[in-house]
Amino acid sequence: MAISNTNPLAQSSSKEHSVSELNSGEQFLVNALADAIGRQRMLYAHGPSGNTKRTKLWDEFGYPEQVNFDNYYRAYERNSVAHAAVHKLLDSCWADNPTIIDGEEKDEAEETSEWEASTTKLLSKHWAKLKDADRRNLVGRYSALLMQIKDGREWWQPVDRNIVKALGDKALVKLIPAWEQQIKPGNFDIDTQSDTYGQPVNYNFNEQPVGDDGTYGTVRSVTVHPDRVIILSEGSEDEDMLAGVPLLRAGFNKLLDIEKTSGGSAEGFLKNASRQLGIEFSKDTDINTLIDQAKKEGFDKLGDAMNDKIRRMNSGTDSALVMQAGQASVLSVAAADPTPTWTVAANEFSATIQCPFTILFGQQTGRLASDEDKTEWAKRCNGRRWGFLTDYITRVIERFWTLGIIEPPKNGEVTLAWSDLLAPSEKEKIANMQAMAQVAKDTQQAYGTPSIDENEIRAVGELEPRKESKEPKGADESAKSIDPLTGEPIAKPTETGKPDNTA
Repeated sequence: MAISNTNPLAQSSSKEHSVSELNSGEQFLVNALADAIGRQRMLYAHGPSGNTKRTKLWDEFGYPEQVNFDNYYRAYERNSVAHAAVHKLLDSCWADNPTIIDGEEKDEAEETSEWEASTTKLLSKHWAKLKDADRRNLVGRYSALLMQIKDGREWWQPVDRNIVKALGDKALVKLIPAWEQQIKPGNFDIDTQSDTYGQPVNYNFNEQPVGDDGTYGTVRSVTVHPDRVIILSEGSEDEDMLAGVPLLRAGFNKLLDIEKTSGGSAEGFLKNASRQLGIEFSKDTDINTLIDQAKKEGFDKLGDAMNDKIRRMNSGTDSALVMQAGQASVLSVAAADPTPTWTVAANEFSATIQCPFTILFGQQTGRLASDEDKTEWAKRCNGRRWGFLTDYITRVIERFWTLGIIEPPKNGEVTLAWSDLLAPSEKEKIANMQAMAQVAKDTQQAYGTPSIDENEIRAVGELEPRKESKEPKGADESAKSIDPLTGEPIAKPTETGKPDNTA
């Protein structure tokens, strides 16, 4: 009887012995193959998924290896979560417009200066365009704000600042927001001694709307001078417009998961509601007879005849199916609850845009946003306001006075003051005033003197302080009044009706 060798050491030594028996050429091929496999595994390890064991994990999940503007734009247009994410951040940051200050914030006067009033009036006509350019910046790597200026020159030429200065704010015709796909950089400045080194010396602007195939008008492309273009590229701290960070990039895979989960659940519901039937014939059924009957009714195949009968049955809610030698059964499965899977993907996406789940999705899960969530979101929007948006709007105003559309500020610089999104609401102000009033009452009763005065409580509610009386409280009401003619004090009459001259 033969006995198989199950000793792993013996098997290993046998394999090593068999490899050692290979000639030099064969050993070279084996080593080369092993090196190639290793290099391929390392190449996949540095790919999009970074998984060294399952190198095609992203392919199995259906994630694209590379994403571009078209992917982001389609997600923004058709994916409800992506659209909500863009507009939640956009509308929160643009809840109100900033106050324009001539100089630093400490230079803000009680009365608005003439320059501040004229600049605010000019921007009031264009806030919507500035906001729309920011919306397009959130979707792509960058966006642009083109200025149509009445200076008598072509767009590829620099702005004639003498004409613009003579016309003032009337020289600005309109502002044109542009998507990343509509405007591309042309040649770059390669002079290392130039102030604009590394920046485009011109731009190519395609007036065709994004998503239009040319059926709604002629496609025209024009070259635009940098004087007429302001680029928004959030996240590109190196000032490279192509290095901007789209809002949807980090969570793009999660958007696909959300679509698969919610769409798959809806598709399963539709399948179950469609009454898909399975027909089971008995072994005694004569199929040839059924085929002949189907052909007599004008069908080429028996399956076509069955599908027609079932389609006609499903067209009405009170239809009946009568069979003689078969049995019909509904093809359905128990629909799985998509909520847990959907919630995990939605939470991961919310984390990528730094927005709490309850802020982005509201009350869909039965939870209200907590005070901590509201505070974190307000911090996120405040930071974007004082950072990126301040820089963006300041560059627009600086471009205006550089070209001569407005006069330069008297202090040589401009500052923006945004409202604080962390400021308490009117309801919270009243609650804080009530709490402080209770403290004042308790300390009055305990120590005889309130620890908080009236004006401190009014300050919490952002009310104007009351003016304190010049005379101290408790002053003698019988104090002498002053004669307006002589300036001498008037003595108070005594009970006898004679003046009291004892003072």
